[in-house]
Amino acid sequence: MAKAQRRDQVKKAKQTKVARATSKVVKPIQKVQVTLGDLIAAAFDTVGGEVKKVARVVSSPAMTLATGKHIVVVG
Repeated sequence: MAKAQRRDQVKKAKQTKVARATSKVVKPIQKVQVTLGDLIAAAFDTVGGEVKKVARVVSSPAMTLATGKHIVVVG
């Protein structure tokens, strides 16, 4: 019985720590309207003008998370 209580206490403490950390980190998100052309131009600036690298950046999972849309580059 003591092990179960201890496990519950540890679990609750971890959840509390996570909740505190998230509340400090999470900031209100300011929505910005960006065109696909702006994203591609920024990708070119970032990777230095290589088309294959730009396509990889624009269609990356990170870009999908950032934009909320999955971008597919064909060609």
